[in-house]
Amino acid sequence: MSQAISEIEEKLYELTLELVKKRDYKRAALLLSQKHPEDVALVLDKLDEDDRVQVFKYLPVELQADVLIRLDDESIDDVLKALSEKDISELVGEMDVDDAVDVLGELSDEERQKVLSYVPLEEREEVKELLKYPENSAGGLMTTEYIAYDADQTVEETLRRLKEEEKPDEVSSIIYVIDKEGKLLGEVYLRDLLKADPSTRLGEIVREVPSVPVHLDQEEVARLFEKYDVFSMPVVDDRGRLLGVITVDDILDVLEEEATEDIHRLSGWGEAESIYAPTLKMAQKRLPWLLINLVTAFVAASVVAIFKNTIAAFAYLAVFMPVIAGEGGNTGIQTIALVVRSLALGEIDFHDFKKLFVREFIVGLIIGSVVGFVSGLIAYFWVGNPYFGLLVFLGHVGNMVAGCIAGLTVPMILKLLKQDPALASGVIVTTITDVTGYFIFLGLATIFMNYLHLL
Repeated sequence: MSQAISEIEEKLYELTLELVKKRDYKRAALLLSQKHPEDVALVLDKLDEDDRVQVFKYLPVELQADVLIRLDDESIDDVLKALSEKDISELVGEMDVDDAVDVLGELSDEERQKVLSYVPLEEREEVKELLKYPENSAGGLMTTEYIAYDADQTVEETLRRLKEEEKPDEVSSIIYVIDKEGKLLGEVYLRDLLKADPSTRLGEIVREVPSVPVHLDQEEVARLFEKYDVFSMPVVDDRGRLLGVITVDDILDVLEEEATEDIHRLSGWGEAESIYAPTLKMAQKRLPWLLINLVTAFVAASVVAIFKNTIAAFAYLAVFMPVIAGEGGNTGIQTIALVVRSLALGEIDFHDFKKLFVREFIVGLIIGSVVGFVSGLIAYFWVGNPYFGLLVFLGHVGNMVAGCIAGLTVPMILKLLKQDPALASGVIVTTITDVTGYFIFLGLATIFMNYLHLL
């Protein structure tokens, strides 16, 4: 199925590109207007900036609103720069409040105020209220489009109000129950209302519901969704008053965003970036960490320089140095991936360090012994010296133990210092394993040089 969908997307992009090359933006928009907003966003993300903006302008306003929130950050910036404040306000008026807040968050304070001046007063106040909360918090994720009624209200009154009031279909199946002060008491499903006696009060049939504090980080919110296995969750303030609701579609976006961010940070990008970002910008994003890697590489090279006479005396050391350093680095990266994931999911904290340290030490001994034994045999048959094979074995064991321990320790220390463990762990750990691997391998070779045959 995924292959078929991919082929459809590619065909749609090719057809759109043919029209764009002819500068027939109106027909390109007409073609896309018949497709799902997600497919339209994927096509627009692939187009050049000018073409993307021109096609977007010809899309129907309703579709523009749905597409804009699905574009990557780079494309959103391009589109918003090309639109007037009045055009943006029309888009905001077509969006759910939480989506409108996300779009307005891309604007400067001055631009935001101009856009809001065109938005109807009631919706403007809702948007302003949500803009107070950090983007990556529960308040930044929540929508104010929900149904909440007083606990003293009867089932009959509730059903009548549901018929009279216009509410989005996606929020009408759950009714949140509050007290006179607006504090959340729980929820009632629509099906419960249909089964209950009309004279029953909501407070009598309310069921408990998990909620999240308004300032809770979005990763913690996602974790609670997974824990309670729910499709929506109410957001409350410090006094327990209902402020909004987070739906599962927003959590799916969070999970994708956080996973992408961690992958980019592990590879030294720092923050997520689209593959279609401008060439110069992509180069600028990559360069800083590559320059840092260059510095750490010279740190490792300085260790090698200490043993240059040893290497000169036994040239095969140079052949196996990158093998030992590389295996240690790979071991460290494997451990980092496990530790960063466990930290993100809240499965471990610093209190588990001692137990995990012992475990990683043992794991390092086991995998180092296996890999070292294989590599040692290769070294023995290649060079014809059993002592050299033993030296390679010991180098692997020592460096892979170091890789496991560093892969555990570095991200946990960064987490303790309130730094993102995904951002710098890889650079630090690979430096440690390079330095450790060279030092152990070349240090032992220096000590036992008499047992090695000079070639």
